[in-house]
Amino acid sequence: MQNLLEYALFSFFSKVFCLVGFKRAHKFAPFLTFIFHDLLKLRRGVVMKNLSLAFPELSEEEKAVLCRKCYISAAKTFIELMAFPVVKYDQIEGYFSDEAVNMGRAAFERGKGVILLTAHFGNWELAALGYPKKVGFPLSTLVQPQRNGYITNWMVKARTMWGNKIYRTGHAAMTLYKALKNGELIGIAGDQRGPEDGLRVPFFGISSAVNEGTATLALRADAPILMGFMVRQPDNSYDFKLHEISTENLPKDKNEAVKEVTARHTALLEKYVREYPDQYFWMHNRWKY
Repeated sequence: MQNLLEYALFSFFSKVFCLVGFKRAHKFAPFLTFIFHDLLKLRRGVVMKNLSLAFPELSEEEKAVLCRKCYISAAKTFIELMAFPVVKYDQIEGYFSDEAVNMGRAAFERGKGVILLTAHFGNWELAALGYPKKVGFPLSTLVQPQRNGYITNWMVKARTMWGNKIYRTGHAAMTLYKALKNGELIGIAGDQRGPEDGLRVPFFGISSAVNEGTATLALRADAPILMGFMVRQPDNSYDFKLHEISTENLPKDKNEAVKEVTARHTALLEKYVREYPDQYFWMHNRWKY
């Protein structure tokens, strides 16, 4: 019953945002920010802790202002996600430059498959939806089922409405490796906290637990890593920034090579987060240990 009630509420808001339209639904962001930041204070302590660690030079007042901006950005992202059923391709096609498209197609020509690496930054869901359609190759990705199966099914339908493929979690590394060997474009959001006893690399000057899966897959399959950031603009449009993570001049030791590639894409993420700190999803307890 709880799942049905949650889904009914989720579906109600989705229908409201769809009626308003993908391009105008941002008007609701201040309302959601009031609910989750001001009223419920949902994960606000985690956000403030993360901001304190990442930007120790900021005053408490400056961090509080930035914290609220982070909630506004997150609200815009999820409002857009819930309005996916009515988004039209021609509304977002211009977000992806010819340079980014050509980079993706050139990577495919190597015949090794391609890893599209992203982070919980800007609107990562919109990047995963729009860029594959623009470049002409569907995205294959793994999804972690939500607690609420009704919402999981809604998300799968939204993410695959333009031809993308979803793999259920389970034997994740082998599933993605096989997809690469089949020449597919696979999507990974690689900025989540890694295991406490696993690999660590610098992130904002802190030795941080990271997931090494992206680097391991890339080196094993000899596949290129393209890292993309969907940067929100002042008018709520987006500019998709794409970079190839270099795998040149790596240590000969396999573990050290994985660490170096991971450090390289983590450093690029830090560069974007420093430039657009409000667009990162700081609600994740990035430095839990």
